[in-house]
Amino acid sequence: MRRISFLIILLTALSVSAPVLADPTGSTRSDLYFGLDLTGGGAVEEEDWTDFLGEVVTPRFPDGFTVIDAYGQWRDPAVANAPIIRERTKLIVIVRPATAEADAAIAEIKSIYKKRFGQISVFHTDAPVEIVE
Repeated sequence: MRRISFLIILLTALSVSAPVLADPTGSTRSDLYFGLDLTGGGAVEEEDWTDFLGEVVTPRFPDGFTVIDAYGQWRDPAVANAPIIRERTKLIVIVRPATAEADAAIAEIKSIYKKRFGQISVFHTDAPVEIVE
């Protein structure tokens, strides 16, 4: 009888905690690097950046994201002997569901930024993450 009671308690505990532990879609951390230099000179102004966040990023990820001021450099791989470009950068970190819908939202954000500010690219990395809190 003790063995059956123990099994019932164990199965109950596992069934109660399973929804908390199981994440059927998984989570992804997307890091998006936005260079702020403009092709014709100058840079994306803080007001323009804030508008971009409010109009483009927030509607797609209303649950939140983090913006970090950074300084980066890159070289255009499509241009032979391209110079190194150094510029102020905004890094957006988004922890999001690993779904096709979220992937599409990230692609839209990048596309709109490139078009709006005349950028060649938005550097982007993804990594699976485990949310612990």
